[in-house]
Amino acid sequence: MSESLANASAILLFGRVVEDIQLGAASGTGSSSRRAAKSASLEHQGASHALADQIAAEGSRLARIYAFAYEGGYYELARPALYLVHGAGEEIASTVELSGVAASAGKLAPDIRVWAYDKADMSVRLDVETGTLEQILLDLEVGSGQAPFSGQMARSGQMARSGQMARSGQMARAGQMARSGQMARIRGGDD
Repeated sequence: MSESLANASAILLFGRVVEDIQLGAASGTGSSSRRAAKSASLEHQGASHALADQIAAEGSRLARIYAFAYEGGYYELARPALYLVHGAGEEIASTVELSGVAASAGKLAPDIRVWAYDKADMSVRLDVETGTLEQILLDLEVGSGQAPFSGQMARSGQMARSGQMARSGQMARAGQMARSGQMARIRGGDD
């Protein structure tokens, strides 16, 4: 990736390939695997199959991403997450082209690889939770002593208010707990 105007929207992902998880659509080749991925996506009526194409692309796999670089800044993830990547990644060299930053105080581990994408590219992020089923299913989805569908937890792009918990990209207010890189605000009363 040489220096160009298009690099302004480049995102570099730093991580390691997860070798014990294989993507099923990636096992085929060419257009036949793309068609299989599209047909497995519940026959979507729209013309855009960008995500199905990314998953079906040759060399698609999951990598545990620890950090990324964007617009000259280097950012470590609060918790590593699995992202869809393509190929084995590039070895990291001490060039702006592969590190994404002009200067660096720290040094990355020697087995970390880098993948370059445009910020408009479609991808998949999987946040990994481990524990007992009680911890990772019942406590998170039902809660202790709460009725199902009680609205006590906000997920996937929602906002939690007044004693609730927000997960994965949400904002928590009024003394709630935020997880996975969210912002918690302390405010009086419900909004």
